[in-house]
Amino acid sequence: MASRTIVCPSCGETEELSGAPSPEGIVITCGRCHASWLRDSVPDTCATCGGTDVQERTRALTQYSRGTQLSIVGLGSILLCRQCDARMFAWSESGRPVPFAYKSAAMDSTAHEAGRTGDDVHIDP
Repeated sequence: MASRTIVCPSCGETEELSGAPSPEGIVITCGRCHASWLRDSVPDTCATCGGTDVQERTRALTQYSRGTQLSIVGLGSILLCRQCDARMFAWSESGRPVPFAYKSAAMDSTAHEAGRTGDDVHIDP
């Protein structure tokens, strides 16, 4: 599963959060406003636009196997926003894995601002 930023649904806090196991799942408690909720009851949201049209997609884990030959050595996952990661979202909908160098706007709002999206990663139309 892709990592994600957990945000307090009451106050928006992302740092002062703690989790504890319970029979229903992991209960998250906000250190700022003291709100509590089940971790998996809150839908994933895009770190850039705040939208909920976010889906987990397959990501290629790669390494150079012979000189400059890049090989897929495993598969992982990454969250993509249909709006903010539109080009890569369309690429992944055709069944192709997201390149490892791609930085998702759904997971990191600063990736697109800083030009670290990996949009320079070559993908065929």
